[in-house]
Amino acid sequence: MDLQTRRTQLPNGLRILTQRTPHYRGAVALFRFGVGSAYESSDGWGTAHFLEHMIFQGTADKDHDTLMMELARLGATANASTGFESTVFELTSPAETLLPSLHIMSEMLDRFHLAPELIDLERDIILEEWRMTRDEPSQWGEDCLYHQVLGDFGHPILGTEESLQSMDRKRLLEFANAYYTPDNMIVSVVGDVEHERIVEALGQWFGDNRSKALPKPLVPIRQSYRLHSEEEHELLHVFFGFHAPPLGSGRLPAFDVLGSVLGGDSWSRLFRKVRNELGLAYSISGFYSGWQDMGLFGVQSATQPDQAQKLVDTIRHEISVVQHDLTEDEVELAKAVLQANILFGSDQVGWRAERILHDEAVFGKMRGIEEDLQAITNVKREDVLELAEFHLDLGKSTLVTVGNVDVQ
Repeated sequence: MDLQTRRTQLPNGLRILTQRTPHYRGAVALFRFGVGSAYESSDGWGTAHFLEHMIFQGTADKDHDTLMMELARLGATANASTGFESTVFELTSPAETLLPSLHIMSEMLDRFHLAPELIDLERDIILEEWRMTRDEPSQWGEDCLYHQVLGDFGHPILGTEESLQSMDRKRLLEFANAYYTPDNMIVSVVGDVEHERIVEALGQWFGDNRSKALPKPLVPIRQSYRLHSEEEHELLHVFFGFHAPPLGSGRLPAFDVLGSVLGGDSWSRLFRKVRNELGLAYSISGFYSGWQDMGLFGVQSATQPDQAQKLVDTIRHEISVVQHDLTEDEVELAKAVLQANILFGSDQVGWRAERILHDEAVFGKMRGIEEDLQAITNVKREDVLELAEFHLDLGKSTLVTVGNVDVQ
């Protein structure tokens, strides 16, 4: 069942989207700023993520603990995530307390203080987060893969030890003033709440702000094709990366089918070959990430060092085969799984909030769920084969390995 989505754009450019769900008791509000790590200068890697952390440290009047306890009394929680092109703050609460929770979240986003002493404290926390990521080979390898395939656009979101050590209030404030502006902000709200009351609440906090975001910087995409990170780990972690269609591409449904056939669930080709038939790895999966102008498809697995070359050769073989050998049944299986995921997701308030946010950011309009379902239905075997041949060119792939053995 598709529910009506309403949209209001304030005079300063802030876009507000709501979807009323009277049959759900929970509510979700997402605040999306159209800025992420790809907007950072080369000497300021980690700024977007650092700023996201600092937003939660409070205002001049209310510290972190006060704001979080005010939300907790309403049964609400707040979180956030930083990507390459966006930073999203998430508010979850019971529908009946969403409006007062929304005011607290808006206060935090509108009046953040960036106290110097708290910046030093948060620096230590983020450095610890960086070290934890660096010590986790699967996460570190994935970070390396994005950087190798996408160049500086895909540099590690957390930054580096050097850039974090030099982070200061001036850089964070300049970044916030440049991009944390109403015209660069979308708010999506799903729950049993009235559109007019949401618009009124957000207008009170952000409606008078007339600042404009700076243009998106141009970041060159320079792909590298091989990286081995020598580490002392029991397993060798293996990552393949390919350029893929961007978000909003009409070819993305067919590419989703391809990704599902190759590296989706336990029925996928790579899982059946690598795990079930050859016993080379406990798990193997494919994943897609997309942005306005580009996308990335990756394959990730890990194995014992003495099996590493066989694993890499097997992945390459399966990728080469799928470019010309694909059955109608595999296509139909993938389509069924993808459509089921949409239907299951539509039963969740958070999924709906993410969807309308995504549609506004990518397409500038709302799309019904039926539109996505039909797009998958329309995918043909020939479409998938064409995309496999074009995008899964092994000669243009990136291979990243993390461990104590190298492979060819």
